Order: sequence, then C-alpha cells, then structure tokens
Amino acid sequence: MKYLTKRGLDGLKAYQYKAQGYTYLDNLHKPFLDWAATKLPLWLAPNLITLMGTIALVASYLTSAYYTPDFEGDAPLWTYLLSAFAVVFYTILDCLDGKHARRTNTSGPLGQLFDHGCDALSVNLLLANIACSLSIGCSWAHALGNLGVMFTWILAQWEEYHTSVMKYGNQYYGVLECNYTLALVHVLTCILGPAFWRSPATKYLPIAALEGWRMNDFAIILMICVGFYQASCNIWNVWSYQTSSMPAKERGHKQLAKGAAAAHFIIIITLLVLGCVWLWQPCEQLYLCRAQNAGFGIAYALMASQLIMAHMCKEPFQAPLWAIVCLAVGN
Repeated sequence: MKYLTKRGLDGLKAYQYKAQGYTYLDNLHKPFLDWAATKLPLWLAPNLITLMGTIALVASYLTSAYYTPDFEGDAPLWTYLLSAFAVVFYTILDCLDGKHARRTNTSGPLGQLFDHGCDALSVNLLLANIACSLSIGCSWAHALGNLGVMFTWILAQWEEYHTSVMKYGNQYYGVLECNYTLALVHVLTCILGPAFWRSPATKYLPIAALEGWRMNDFAIILMICVGFYQASCNIWNVWSYQTSSMPAKERGHKQLAKGAAAAHFIIIITLLVLGCVWLWQPCEQLYLCRAQNAGFGIAYALMASQLIMAHMCKEPFQAPLWAIVCLAVGN
C-alpha cells in the first residue's frame, strides 16, 4: 500500500502482537534482559534503541565493504570481531526495545512497525557480513546462502499474516540461536583467519563425500538445510491453520484462505529466485557483486515491510511488483 487509508489506520490501532515458539535460549536470556531493561534511562526512546542496534550493523557492514568490497579476500582480523560484536549488540537491543517500551508505557503498533522494518533491512546486512567472514563472492554458494536465511525469515512474516501469530522458533532453534551462530562464525574467522574457510573441507572433516568441497561450502550447505527446515515448518503451519478460527477483529480485510496464501507464497518465491539468479554469476568488476547484493536486499526489505504492514493494518497484501520487475530486468 502506498499510504495508509483510514481503514488501515483503524486496523493498525487495533493491532495486538502475538508471539510463540520461544526457545530454551530465549528463556535463559529472559532474567538478564529483564534486568537490563530496568537500567535503561526512562528518557530513552524505544525506537532509538532499535535504531542504535541497526546503526551498529551498518557500521560493521561499511567497514567490511571497505576491506572486502566483493566479499572475498582477507580483511584485518579486528573487522571480523567488530562484525561479531555488531550482531550481539543488535540482537540484545532488538530484545530490549519492546521491554523498554512497555516499561515507559510507549508501546504501540508504530514502534512495532519500525522495529520490523529495521529487522527487514538488517537481514541483508547480517548476510553480507557473513559472506565476508566466509570469503564467498557472487557464486552459487553466495546465492543459496542468502536464500537459506531470507526464505525462512520472510516466511515467518507470511505465516504471521495468515495465522496472526509470530513464531520465533521451534523450542530448540530460533532467531536468537541463528544470530548467535552468525556471531560465532565471525569469532572463528577472527581466531583462525578467513583462509580457514577456503581450506578443503576434508582437511578438517575426513568425509569422502566432501572431497572437492571447501569449508565455506560446507557451512553454506548447513545454512541451507537449517533454513529450509525452518521454512518447511512455516509452510506447514500456514497450510494446517484453519482461517475460519481467526477472530474477526484479527482478520480485518486480509486476504486469507489457502488460495491467497499460495498466491503470496509464489510472489515471495519469485522475488527470491530472481535475487538468487542475480547473485549466482561471478562478478569481475569491483563492487558489482556488493551492489547487486544491496539491490536484492532493498527489494527484499520492501517486500517484507509491505507484508508486515498489511498484517498489522489487517489489509490485503499489495506486493511491490516494481521491485520484482527491476530484479527481472537486472538479470
């Protein structure tokens, strides 16, 4: 939607956030996060907390872009440590902004919308920095690594639109575990050096099936497997959900039922496939791969933000088709 209609604003005012699927690690963090939230100054705006976490990711992204413009090669080891810090800092602040908003009685749907919008942009920043640590330029690995994470993240928003529930994980693995895994990869790169990921996989994993593979290839395959497993859970949750059970105040004017869910799914898949095709081909021109990655990330964030806004306003999902057309023309 280009702007919010009165009907959309009414739906936004009535929006209530419903979350499930917290993991053991989420529960383990809760006492610390509850304590940390009480230490934040009351004058601090919750949206500023969200913004500070995003700025940390932007700073680490720009640093990595300076030293590894096309994601490949060796950067100073401290840059990988900076990326790890940025992930953890962003993750903690992303958990604290909502708690602080409730503590200061400033919680509202617009803050939620701002938070999710920053998250949509941050997905690409996180993946770009991981590509630098794994030393993977534009290639099949770069494309499929992005797909493995982007697919399940946007399908979580798709599931929320069609079920009114945001699921953070499956009790064992979720958003928090994913972010900490990314931070761990950065720390390992700082300790072992990026050359570790370019080493033959069989040097460290004596498995015949890995002959001819590098360690970063192996890491990407793991990312894809985890991401697609999570995505299959999102798909099953939507397919098995009975839309007739959704209360009228949550349904609003949304496009529900299996046919609408399938149509939205196809639109999302089209965007992701076009983006992956764009990132699949190696680039010889400096910064071209990064520019393509950023372009795909912006189109992805627009799609996700439109889906999130449609859910919160209880309106039909109007995909930014022009973004898909731009990716198609770019290919």
